[in-house]
Parts: sequence; structure tokens; C-alpha cells
Amino acid sequence: MMNWGCLLIELVFLWALLVPAVYTPRSASRRMASANNLKQIGLAMHNYYDTYGTLPPAYVADAQGEPLYSWRVLLLPFIEEKKLYEQFHLDEPWSSDHNRKLLNKMPGIYESPFHPGSAEAKGKTPYRAVVDTREERTVLRPTKGRNFREVTDGLAFSALVIDDPVRLVEWTKPEDIDPLHLLALTQIGDNEMHGILVLMGDASYTFIGEANRDELIGMIYCDDGRTGKDES
Repeated sequence: MMNWGCLLIELVFLWALLVPAVYTPRSASRRMASANNLKQIGLAMHNYYDTYGTLPPAYVADAQGEPLYSWRVLLLPFIEEKKLYEQFHLDEPWSSDHNRKLLNKMPGIYESPFHPGSAEAKGKTPYRAVVDTREERTVLRPTKGRNFREVTDGLAFSALVIDDPVRLVEWTKPEDIDPLHLLALTQIGDNEMHGILVLMGDASYTFIGEANRDELIGMIYCDDGRTGKDES
């Protein structure tokens, strides 16, 4: 005879594994704040484009091709941080004695709402661009800005930047995320947000969790004819 009590316990256990953790009002508020940061970053990207005719490169390099500093530094004049931008020695790497002193001046737009007041997160950001350093097929690419005409999949379907709350990087450091590393992220929902936010090329954003992580495949490259949600 079936033990209904044991069966009920097993069903509850399975349900707990399949259903995400409770999404609290505090988490929802932090996610909204992060989404707003992403939208402001997206608008700054477009203002940069209006000024220079291209999006910023993922990083600036020296004459030997060594990365100096991130796109986040290049956006400073477009997020009302021109004075901070002028303090940088732009011919030196982010880690030079002078430029390292500016890490603690990180603009609020780059701060993670999921780490308020955290000493470990000071001077670090969760906002990393998706950057293909091998074939340079992502919207942001090393050393050279891209114009909108080259984004043949459409800006609305091509990823610029992600917010991954558990993986932070110094905000001036030219360190982003490779497409293959993004696809290989384990437990993409293992954080307070239960996923990641993705800023698209048109300055909109979308949420990716375990249930829809396959959509990332169509967002990563800007010229492969894939458009994320319509892909099987």
C-alpha cells in the first residue's frame, strides 16, 4: 500500500528544488535600481556614439597592444563625471600608482545595489561588457569602437553589458566577460537576483535566469543572424 505521507514529503522536496527562492521586496528594489544603472550606462553609450560616431571600445590599449583601462573610464564625461575623467592619466594603465588612487572615486552608477556599504565591493562593479577578444564579433570589441551599421542583428537583440551581482571587478580595470565564459556560468540564478540583467544595444534591458538562459546564445554576437528569444 502506498505511503501517502512519504510521497507528500518527496513532492514537497522536489517542489523546493524546482521553484526559485522567495523574491523579497528588498531584492526587487535592488534589481530595479540595478536596471536603472544599466539604462543610464546604455544612454551614456549612445551619447558617446553621438559625439564620436562609434560606441566606445571595450578597452584602450597602449602602442604594444596591452590593455590600459576600461570603457567605464571612457564613459565618465557622459555620466556627469568629466572632472573625474580629467584626473586620469590616460597614457597609463588603470593599475598605475596615480590611477589606482581613483578606484575609490567610483561613480554611483557603477555601484552594485546588491552590495550596499560592503567593504569587499568598494571600488568594484558588477557591470561587465560582453567582449569577444578572438573574433571581435560582440558589439563592444577591443581597442576600436563599432558603429551601429555593423550591428546587423539589430541593437535590440545584441548584448552590451551584464549585471552579475556575485562577480565584481575593479571598475577601471579592462576586465569584462568572454562570450564562452558567459554561456558557461554555472548556477546563473545563484544570487539574490536569481539571475543576471543584460543591457542591450538599444539601451533596453532583459532578465536572464535559469529558465531562459538559452536566450543568451542569440544575444552574444551582433552579426550571426540570431535574435535571442526567437531562437529554439
